Amino acid sequence: MDLSQLIDVYRGPLLGLIASWGAPWADATEIAQDSFAEAYLNRESCRGNWEKPEVFGRWLRGVARNQYRNWVRRHQRRRDRITTVEPTVLEHVAAPSDPEPSEQLEKLRNAIDRLPTKQRQVVLMHYLEETNVKEVANLLSTSPKTVEGRLYQARRSLRRMLDEEDSALQIGKVLLCL
Repeated sequence: MDLSQLIDVYRGPLLGLIASWGAPWADATEIAQDSFAEAYLNRESCRGNWEKPEVFGRWLRGVARNQYRNWVRRHQRRRDRITTVEPTVLEHVAAPSDPEPSEQLEKLRNAIDRLPTKQRQVVLMHYLEETNVKEVANLLSTSPKTVEGRLYQARRSLRRMLDEEDSALQIGKVLLCL
C-alpha cells in the first residue's frame, strides 16, 4: 500500500480517535497528518508486516498517541501566550443560523462528552467520521462485535441522557448532522 491508500483507509477513524482524546478538530486534523507522515516514514521499524491493515492500524494508533501527547505538551506550554478574543467577535463568527437545531446539537455534544471514553471514541469515529465498524475495530485493536456493543451502549446512554421527547431516530439524524 502506498501512503495515499493508507490515508484513504485510516483518515476518518484516526481523526475520530484523536478527537475523542480531546483535541479540537482542526488540531486533530494536523495531528493525524503528522501521524501519517511519521508512521509512513518509519514504517520499517514497525513490528510485523506493516502492509497488513490490522498491523498498520495498531502502529498508526501508537504513533498518533505519541503525536497527541506531544501536542498536549506544546498546548500546555502555549496556554499562557494565547491572547483573548473579544466576545462580540466570537458571537459574530459563531452566530447560529437556526437556533433550534443548534440547541439539539449542543445537547447531543454535551451528552457525547459525558460518555465513557471507549463509547465516546467509537461514536465519534463511526458517526462523525462515517467510518465502518470493521475499520474502527482495526484501529482500536478490538473485534467488530466489541465496537458494535460499544455503539449500542453509547446510543442507549445517549437516549437516557437526552430528553424523553427525543426519539432514537432523531438522535441518529442529529449524529449524522455533526
